[in-house]
Amino acid sequence: MIRFGVVGTGVIVETFIRSARVHEGVSFDAVLSRREETGRQFADKLHIPNVYTDLETMLLDQTLDAIYIASPNSLHYPQAKQALLSGKHVLVEKPFAGNQTRAKELINLAQEKGLILMEAICNIHMPHFNILKENLASLGDIKLIQCNYSQYSSRYDALLEGDLPNVFNPAFSGGALADINIYNIHFVVGLFGLPKGIKYDANVHDNGIDLSGILVLDYGNFKAVLVGAKDSFSKNFGQIQGEKGYVYIEDGVNSLEKLKFISSQGDKEIKEQTMPRLYYELETFVNMVDNNDLALRDVYLQESLDVVKVAQEARRQIGLEFDS
Repeated sequence: MIRFGVVGTGVIVETFIRSARVHEGVSFDAVLSRREETGRQFADKLHIPNVYTDLETMLLDQTLDAIYIASPNSLHYPQAKQALLSGKHVLVEKPFAGNQTRAKELINLAQEKGLILMEAICNIHMPHFNILKENLASLGDIKLIQCNYSQYSSRYDALLEGDLPNVFNPAFSGGALADINIYNIHFVVGLFGLPKGIKYDANVHDNGIDLSGILVLDYGNFKAVLVGAKDSFSKNFGQIQGEKGYVYIEDGVNSLEKLKFISSQGDKEIKEQTMPRLYYELETFVNMVDNNDLALRDVYLQESLDVVKVAQEARRQIGLEFDS
C-alpha cells in the first residue's frame, strides 16, 4: 500500500483521487492546503484523515510514502524538490518544471536518492497511446500531425475585467501552452521524440502571457501543428496523416478516448479504455514504486525533460520566461 499526501485542493486533485482509488494499492492519508478550513472541507468530502497547512510539517509524517503535487505551476519545482529531499516519491502535475535547469535538478535529485519521480501527464500512459504506437506503421510515411486542445477558461472573463487569475499570471507560470497545449506536446514528443525545429506564434496578453497559440514542430520529413487556447472555443481533435491512411482522435489527444484508423484497406475503431482517465498515470507510478523500476522512471523523466525543452523554446520566442 502506497500512502499519499496530496498538495492542493482543486478540481484536478479531487478527480485524481477518485480515479486513483479504483486502484487497490493506494490510500490518501493527508492533504495540504494554505487554509485549515479549506483543507478540512476537502478532507471531509474525500475521507482523508489528516490536514496540514505547512509542507515541511506534512513531509515529516513518516507514514506517507509519496506526495502528489497539484499546486500552481510555479510551485511544482520547489515543492517537488522539498519532497524528494525528505525521501518521498513524487508524482507532480504537468507541467513538470519551468525550465531545463530546474527539470534537470529534480531528475538528478531523484536519481541520487533512488526515488520515483514522475510527471502526472495522463495521455502517454493510456492503453490507446500504446496501441497507437504499435499501429503507426500501418499509416505509411507520416506527413502531417494536427492536434487542437482548446478550452475557454472560466477565469478568462475575470482577466478581461482586470483581475489576474493564476492561470493567466506569468508569476505563476500560467498560459495556454503550459496548461493546455502541453498535452499535445507530450503526445507528439512521446511518439516521435524531439523535433528538429520549433516555431510558436501566440495571442499574447498585455502582461506577456499566451492566451492561445499555434506551435509547429518540424521533424524534417513531417510537420506537427499543435493548437492550444484558453480564450476561445473549438472542436478538440487529433489527427496523424500518412501516405497509406490516417488516424483520427475524437475529442482531443488529452483523453485518447477513441482511435479511428482510416485507410484504403478499411476502417477500424478502437475504444478499449475502461478505467477513469487519470487512473493510468497512477498505475504506472505505483508499478514503478512497487518494482523499484528506476529504468522506466528514467525513460519517462527523459521525455518530460524533452517536453520542457520544447515548451521553454516556444515561450522564449514570444518573450515569456518561467523560473529564469
